[in-house]
Amino acid sequence: MDRHLNDEQWAAAVLSENDEAASKHLAECATCREEVNSFGAAVGAAQARANKVMEQPQAFWRQQRESISARLSANDFAHPWRRWIWVTATVVVILLASTLLSRNSAPPIQTTAQTDPDDALLLAVQRSIQSDLPRALRPAALLTREINRAEAARRNP
Repeated sequence: MDRHLNDEQWAAAVLSENDEAASKHLAECATCREEVNSFGAAVGAAQARANKVMEQPQAFWRQQRESISARLSANDFAHPWRRWIWVTATVVVILLASTLLSRNSAPPIQTTAQTDPDDALLLAVQRSIQSDLPRALRPAALLTREINRAEAARRNP
């Protein structure tokens, strides 16, 4: 066998099921053999623990049932909804803080008299993006600016 064992062959080898190809590979490959032995030991230990728990006397299981019944009748359970209130409050505070802190506090960029037209366009786009004006009112604001510009041009020929 050129490759290592696949998942089905691993399971068969760990559970001591007979698979000729897997057995042949385990005889030749020390790495796979060590892994199978390690997994086999873990499975054996888990089975031993399960068998030990199952061998508890009937008095133990009766005590378990009585304890569970007493807890159910007393409604002595933690209230997980209290934890959700704190989680929700924490998330709201974090979102509020991140919103307030994420506002752009950088000073506005000042333009000089000798501005490149591309820079002017970029500044106009940046101002447009950062404006607090709702999108629905932008045409009205544009119209107002054009009226003001035309009136200023008429006053200063």
